[in-house]
Amino acid sequence: MSKPTRKQKLIRKEFPRVRQIRRRGCTYYAVDLRRTFWKGQKWKNFTSRDDALKYAVELAASIQSNGVPSVAKNIANLEDEKLIRWNEQLGAHGKTIEDAVELMLNHLEKEQRRRESEHVGSLLTKWMLDRIENNLKPMRPRSAKTLRDMANRFKADFGKVKILEMTHQRIESYLKDLDVESNQTRKNRHSYLKQFFNWCVRNKHLRENPADEIQIDVDRGAPKFFTVEQCQELMKKAQNTELCGYFALTLFAGIRPEEASLLTWENINGGTREISIPPEISKTKRHRLFNVSDNLHDWLEFCRSQGSPLIPINLKNKRQAFVKTLSFPWIQDGLRHTFCTFHYAKHHNTEELRHIMGNSPSVIDRFYKGAIGKLEVEKFWGIGPEE
Repeated sequence: MSKPTRKQKLIRKEFPRVRQIRRRGCTYYAVDLRRTFWKGQKWKNFTSRDDALKYAVELAASIQSNGVPSVAKNIANLEDEKLIRWNEQLGAHGKTIEDAVELMLNHLEKEQRRRESEHVGSLLTKWMLDRIENNLKPMRPRSAKTLRDMANRFKADFGKVKILEMTHQRIESYLKDLDVESNQTRKNRHSYLKQFFNWCVRNKHLRENPADEIQIDVDRGAPKFFTVEQCQELMKKAQNTELCGYFALTLFAGIRPEEASLLTWENINGGTREISIPPEISKTKRHRLFNVSDNLHDWLEFCRSQGSPLIPINLKNKRQAFVKTLSFPWIQDGLRHTFCTFHYAKHHNTEELRHIMGNSPSVIDRFYKGAIGKLEVEKFWGIGPEE
């Protein structure tokens, strides 16, 4: 590997000359003491232009008064004393002057790499576009939107920071200080940060992921789900609205809201009582085909008889407005939690439940499955459309 170039600029022509030197991205000022019959140090470096010029002028005046040999001898003696003192101080720590110089050079090179590294904001943009525009691993619109939101959030928090300034301690402090209600939000942010830094490592912007080995514990608690009475109120109010099919599918089949929003009547086979969720709709990109319960079959046949689409247009706004009319507080992912709880209480079949929901058994155990009495189970699966 070739040595870095060094640029010099003469800023004092008289002896001793002073040169401005740029090397490895740093600027320093060197007093050039090279001269015939000069004995001792040939160069003396300064970080300040004024200090270098002052030293040169004073040295020139001393030479004028005392002559070159005398001044050179005094400087040599002074430098020897410094070296002896430094060597003694370093020796107390088991180090030499060479060790100290190597340590300082490594530090300066590290600082130079930090200064020359890219800003986090520009790398976040590249990461986001690399993920969203990757045809080998296409993202769903919802996932792409979440990624954009996270990238923009991190830009606001770290955009002007150099990537090599993103240390483990800085990220851990950031996550600790987040003004959020639960550790689940912190865990989600941490997950996206790890993805971003892994991308930086793969693209040679970092040597290691600074977000690794940060542990965030989440207290799941008991899964929250709707009571039978709340489910009855929900379906009674939804029965004669465009949202009837949507709520029936999410409550009595546990289908994810984003999956349900893309279903049509073509995905419902009334004859075989099956629901088909194709890969292009499924969150896991795997096809799911499963039988529906008796009461869900009744709800779907009722909705079909109305002659309206299975899922209405402008679903999000209509759903938000509908939820506000309910007499009970809404639970995030409550419909899916409720289905899982009542399905397991009735069938006690984790494998069947896993297939219907598109989750692993461990995820079902951690997030969804609650405890419910037999009488409540019968009431739930008996909820059907009113005539």
